[in-house]
Amino acid sequence: MSNIYAELLEGLDKVADPVSEVSGIDAFLASGTAKVASLSDLASFFRVSEDTLVHKAQKDLWRIAENPQGEVVIERLFDPTTNIALKV
Repeated sequence: MSNIYAELLEGLDKVADPVSEVSGIDAFLASGTAKVASLSDLASFFRVSEDTLVHKAQKDLWRIAENPQGEVVIERLFDPTTNIALKV
């Protein structure tokens, strides 16, 4: 996990693939999971711990991790009983 941010810095010139027909940040966050191609993809988040982010506008919690394919992804965190996004 400690090398994720170094790897993101190397990928600053890469562009993320579109998630859907929705554009902008809505497309990036629509599915609840998004592949991170560069640090600019994380501009809408505050880092609050090693693997936890808070979305600046929506105030919901996200986790940053590496998937089995070695890609850096962020995932929105949900309350398991209500399926509502966790907020700060």
